[in-house]
Amino acid sequence: MRTDIQFLRGVAVLSVVLYHAKLFALEGGFLGVDVFFVISGFLITSHILKDLENNHFSFRRFYIRRAKRLLPAAYATLTITTLAGYAFLTQGEWHDYLYQLFGTVTFSANLFLPFQTGYFESSADGKPLLHTWSLSVEEQYYLVIPLLLWISSPRARGWILAFTTLASIVLCYIFVTLQFTYWRLPTIDSSTFAFYTLPARAWELLVGSMLAWLSRHHLIPAPPPILKYFALTLLTACLLHPFDGVHPRGDASLVVLATAILIAGRDDWLPTNVWTNALIKVGDWSYSLYLVHWPLFAFAYIGYLGTVPIEVRIILIPLALILAYVQYQFVEQRFRYGWHANPKRTIRWLAAATLMVFLFPLPAMLKTHALETGNTSSANSVDWVRGLNNRCGKEDSLIGSSICMTSSEPRFALWGDSYAMHLVPGLLKAPGIGDSLVQITKSSCAPILGLAAIEPPWFGESWAPSCLKFNAEAIQYIRNTTSIRYVLLSSPFDAYFRSGVLKLYHDGRAWDSNRSEAIARMRKTIEAIRQAGKLPILITPPPKAGFDIGECWNRRKNGLLTLGRQDCSFSVAEFQAYQGSIIDAIADIEAHDDVYVLWLDKAFCPAGHCVTGKGGRSFYRDAGHLNATGSEYLVPLLRRVANIESH
Repeated sequence: MRTDIQFLRGVAVLSVVLYHAKLFALEGGFLGVDVFFVISGFLITSHILKDLENNHFSFRRFYIRRAKRLLPAAYATLTITTLAGYAFLTQGEWHDYLYQLFGTVTFSANLFLPFQTGYFESSADGKPLLHTWSLSVEEQYYLVIPLLLWISSPRARGWILAFTTLASIVLCYIFVTLQFTYWRLPTIDSSTFAFYTLPARAWELLVGSMLAWLSRHHLIPAPPPILKYFALTLLTACLLHPFDGVHPRGDASLVVLATAILIAGRDDWLPTNVWTNALIKVGDWSYSLYLVHWPLFAFAYIGYLGTVPIEVRIILIPLALILAYVQYQFVEQRFRYGWHANPKRTIRWLAAATLMVFLFPLPAMLKTHALETGNTSSANSVDWVRGLNNRCGKEDSLIGSSICMTSSEPRFALWGDSYAMHLVPGLLKAPGIGDSLVQITKSSCAPILGLAAIEPPWFGESWAPSCLKFNAEAIQYIRNTTSIRYVLLSSPFDAYFRSGVLKLYHDGRAWDSNRSEAIARMRKTIEAIRQAGKLPILITPPPKAGFDIGECWNRRKNGLLTLGRQDCSFSVAEFQAYQGSIIDAIADIEAHDDVYVLWLDKAFCPAGHCVTGKGGRSFYRDAGHLNATGSEYLVPLLRRVANIESH
């Protein structure tokens, strides 16, 4: 076994682990997977070509060898992960997990995951089997490449590999660059498919295969050590700081090229010292380490409700290494080489492991099926507050429509995004407001004229102009509707009043987030409302502290593990630390623009502590949105709005 390849495996897997741990600013750690792809393509093709040239190739022997190498460790990880799921996963999470599990055991996880989450989205952190997408890509490649090489004549193999590599590169670059959407799947763009699927990722494995073919035919010289050190430097630079914001494209190309240079030729370029030996040893455990590390981080993310303390993330790294060593030593090695010593016993153990993979999730599977066939909605779907009508936050043409108002001559206009929608149940029960209200809302579109936050993938740059258009039509409707006297403005303002959170769209293009720009445009919006003869009232977002409050209540209700919290409330200090920049921005607007601000923390945080529920019922649907119970809890506070005559 080549030590340089094991060294690269060690570098690749540690890069992925550190990236997932969100430590040491390893921004390109995810590129370790691209390194694995090249190595896998090179090694598997080298074996196939050697057997084909010696007339020893057998599909049966090839796939048995693959099964012995890959299945035992995978099944061990899946079994333990499934058992842990009973302590951590809610019913909704089980629904997604079962699809991930099915995809993993059928080598199709990469086809299921795009419909659940994008790899770089925050929701991906809570998917215990997210990482198996890359294993599915490799297994699909192992189904294709032996057949492709077997049916090809020896003279044609190089040309076929070269043509297939080029075709995959072109397809990948088209998908990630154009980023178009299929009309039936508007939430999944082509770059997501390019990331997850074999046709657009095959070129990385094919580069390894092409290198294997060139090496066997002595058509490529061994790179000199100086070139290999340059390639290692290039690889390290990409892992530390990728330059291309779209993956897989520029960074992936450089990493694939660097890896190909490093594995071309011999392994005599790699010096022997304590560091390289350590990475070589980690490379030996790389498959098990890749398998076990992500469920640890995912369950920590779930248990800590989205915010895992840094000390926990640090501890999880050596824990993953220990588990990887144990699995490598007592599962991988035993099954890989146990066939020779005692094949019957090894087969029995593998059969038992296979049975456990399918047996252990059965209770969760039956419960999920019973809930689905019984049409039982999840807590989140029940708690979602969309306002007077579900269509009012989705269809821009409904501004001023009868289904989005409670009176033909409304006195109160509620303008904003989903944080305006969730106020509707409380406003409906507030005397003097509920019977004279018009809802003017658009999801993720804050009530700030000329400004929109870009939140991929659903609210990307192509969506932003529609937000600007909606707000322009909203202010025009408010101006033209003489009965409107008060305009209630509500939004979380996260992307606007916190610099560097998301890009902002204005003046025809996307810009880096600029807090001062957002505050200035908010002031212009308030002034526009005043010039229309209306009274603006700014309603703050509910207090939050960086964790999923609704999920906390849901988990405690179902007896699941919740880590790091005694209950689902939090201190005012936590709230102020988390939302400080938003609080300061609104306070600044209140002081300098003389605008009336309704501070929701006065209802939720009356005595230095923020309550998030009452009588066993949560006020929150998620990390910040209120449910109907929480909205109605605000009625005493919202009642003040009806009594404002001047300010």
